Amino acid sequence: MQKIMNAAFSLIAQNGYESTSISQIAAEAGISKGLLYNYYESKEDLLQKLVLNAVAQGDEIVNDLVVDDPAATLENMFRWFFKEMQERPDYWRLMTELTFKIDKFSFVQDMAKEKMVGYTSFFTGILEELKFPNAAQEAKLIGAIFDGIAIQSIVIKKDYPFDEMEAFLINKYCRKN
Repeated sequence: MQKIMNAAFSLIAQNGYESTSISQIAAEAGISKGLLYNYYESKEDLLQKLVLNAVAQGDEIVNDLVVDDPAATLENMFRWFFKEMQERPDYWRLMTELTFKIDKFSFVQDMAKEKMVGYTSFFTGILEELKFPNAAQEAKLIGAIFDGIAIQSIVIKKDYPFDEMEAFLINKYCRKN
């Protein structure tokens, strides 16, 4: 199953969901198309399991970034985000593509809403501990900033000013003035 998921991720991230066939995924995984259907009902089922697996892994990583100091937790989050954007652009390209096709995949819409609510609440709690005024609005702004950076970095690629934006956000949110 992992070989299938790796092949699917690679091909979909590279070629897009619509341009990737089950036959291509099976060939890339080195298995027959019939065997692939033993594990997944359809290409959409495979995509859903791929995304849910990736989100679960992300949640585990985020939990590891939480420490006693809220400013350090927030800094860990920013550093992780920027590292991810630079080291795994294919993953983020795929997630962004799916986000833009939210009406096509209801599971993406449900998951995105759940994650947005959860992360907004998480960031709100941290920002309240740090005594930020309007913590809930700031938390939503951080989410929008992450989305914007993800989109811009996909378009601009290696020319995106990752280090500059990482330093700016850490200075703005994690350093006591």
